[in-house]
Amino acid sequence: MNREEYLDKVSDEFMSILHKYIPNKMIVGNGYREMSFNARLSNKNRDFSESQYYYKGDKKFVHWTSVQNLMSIINYREIRLYNLHNSSDENEFVYSAEKLNLGENQIDYSKKFLYTLSFCKAAELANTNLWKDYGNNYKGVAIEFEIVNNPNKWNNFMLSEVFYKMPNNYLEMKRELNTFHKKYPDAETLIDLGKLIAFHKKPDFSKELEVRLSTYFPFSNTEAYEKYCNTEFRFEKNRPRETDYFGLKLWVDNESAFVKSTEPEFDKRLNVGESYFNEKPQIKITNIHFGKNCGISNEEFTPFWRKLKHIIHFKLGYEIENLNLNLYE
Repeated sequence: MNREEYLDKVSDEFMSILHKYIPNKMIVGNGYREMSFNARLSNKNRDFSESQYYYKGDKKFVHWTSVQNLMSIINYREIRLYNLHNSSDENEFVYSAEKLNLGENQIDYSKKFLYTLSFCKAAELANTNLWKDYGNNYKGVAIEFEIVNNPNKWNNFMLSEVFYKMPNNYLEMKRELNTFHKKYPDAETLIDLGKLIAFHKKPDFSKELEVRLSTYFPFSNTEAYEKYCNTEFRFEKNRPRETDYFGLKLWVDNESAFVKSTEPEFDKRLNVGESYFNEKPQIKITNIHFGKNCGISNEEFTPFWRKLKHIIHFKLGYEIENLNLNLYE
């Protein structure tokens, strides 16, 4: 057996272990250089359709945030996906990564370049625990929204429920890879499972009932990264002081007279290109609920409600027909 045949044999053994635990469609390529072997997960969301990481339920959700963030979302017509340095849990991602013996550099890379948005199924709107924890004890707002395009066409975006344990098949795969490395002590192996690990958290967080939208380095090159990646500084205690985010555009009804104008200077249509909402999630806000402790009474809220309807009309081009008139209790 010559050197090339030997390396092919080792590579085949490595890939056979991966294919035993990861569906074939999810792996789109592999290669090696001497005794360094690698494999790559697909960027096409459809390739995960037979796995647990492909959301198959009703795509109607609720996201809790502050009043200030709500207005930022509407005014800038985008919703922010933050990298994992934004998490209130400093061990976010580390829990699963360490169970799979991922190196510190790989963990840091994933936490820096994996951007996520967290929410729950719309049926959880009345969940008092979620209002208390994520609606700031009813001081914030709950945004109901729907994803209206086909996730099968998404590129580098995934939508999945969060799982509050590590799957046994990954732990078994780790054990087989450990055996592989004992057999070939000079071998180095790499498959970046970051986009999958991001959907696993400690059992302690199971009450969150989280669904997560994620994207992994959604930039074509470093210039795109510098243009579309934004940074926030935060000086609250017990939170990361620096975090990056990627802005995902909301869907705007460009055919609406409320955003179209014959004067280019005043035209408010969303100019993102035809492919944008083919390859990325198309999010439409369907309702907004202000918590009972947001700072004003139901009587005081009415003029704000009217103004909010007006802003949504002229920013997004559509009307939220059943926009909640009363504070949520």
